Amino acid sequence: MPRWLSLASVSAFINVCCIILLCMNLIQNNVSIHERAIRQSVVVTQDKDDPPVVLSANGSLRGSVSSDNTMAAVSMAIPRGKAVALPSVRITEEEEKNIERSFYGGKGDKPHLGGFTEFDPMGVSPSLWKYMITYLGIKSLLDVGCGRGISTSWFITHGLEFVQCAEGSHDAVMQSIVPNVKEHVVEHDFSRGSWWPDRTVDAAWAVEFTEHVGRNYQPNYITAFRKAALIFVTHSNWGGWHHVEVHNDDWWRVRWEAAGFVYSEYLTKSARDISSKDSGLKNLTLDMKPDQRYFVGQHIQLNIQVFINPMVASLPEHAHLFAEHGCFGGQKVGNVDCSVLQKKGQALTPLPESFKPLILTDDMDKEWLDLIKHFNTTGAGRPIKGAAKSG
Repeated sequence: MPRWLSLASVSAFINVCCIILLCMNLIQNNVSIHERAIRQSVVVTQDKDDPPVVLSANGSLRGSVSSDNTMAAVSMAIPRGKAVALPSVRITEEEEKNIERSFYGGKGDKPHLGGFTEFDPMGVSPSLWKYMITYLGIKSLLDVGCGRGISTSWFITHGLEFVQCAEGSHDAVMQSIVPNVKEHVVEHDFSRGSWWPDRTVDAAWAVEFTEHVGRNYQPNYITAFRKAALIFVTHSNWGGWHHVEVHNDDWWRVRWEAAGFVYSEYLTKSARDISSKDSGLKNLTLDMKPDQRYFVGQHIQLNIQVFINPMVASLPEHAHLFAEHGCFGGQKVGNVDCSVLQKKGQALTPLPESFKPLILTDDMDKEWLDLIKHFNTTGAGRPIKGAAKSG
């Protein structure tokens, strides 16, 4: 053996190389195990009317997704490619007769769908929606489980650049009030597979939705959440139509953090506080009575949580978010648009127009109110103690 091989430095170098090779082998094995686990965790449900679903050679799901994108669909990555919507499978008239829906919509849908009413004031909050646009700078939004489109139509009528709704109930889609339904509404049943929008969005809005979908199907709509920078999501604390996931704040916070989303205490508290301003509204529909209280936005005030998805929020196309003005206008005025002070001679550089929030108008409010004003709120209100009865 050559004498130089016996040198301590050479021996140490050989040992280091062996350790590096061993580590590389362990990492490769762990990656393979992780990929195999992900492929096994993909939620695939088959109905007799579903398109064929097969796994490709590399484990990617085909059928409900048009690209080899299984890894992105169930990992923390942003889903890529085009997802194929899977509409709800209709039931027969005979099957419908065996379902007692009471006042809930969903006729012709399977029992896990529907659950919407003509108008539920507890799930709306114009004050919070305006805050989302004017302060947070939201310009694009995905509405997950939008029902008849009450919230979706608000965002459309208030000028967002992109608004899309994903709704599983065919009955709800057929009764939708959303302008240009075909453009803005996608009928997709998340119990049949994953779906996500073609582009990333500033925010996902999912109010009165998560309690209706079992944990075994959650990965299917989490893919939609992964396309959003901010996620505004509520849950239920009590029973209701197909409420199969009723949990408290802590449970849901842990659930979404486990999925990789970052809980924001500040945004959650802000959303709840701001939505409480709408509690006493009585001017949303024509049949709202002054001696009744309608608890407008109650589901939001009690249960909304806001999460940040850093994978999307960090992208350049969402850098306009958090649109508070940055130039100090004085103790009484607070922050203002830098262009205001620049016009007064201060050496300040204004932001590009694309970084400024959308401007809202009273006409936008009227357009939305015209869409909902004839809805029936009978039964949604509660008498106010001591108030004189109307009419």
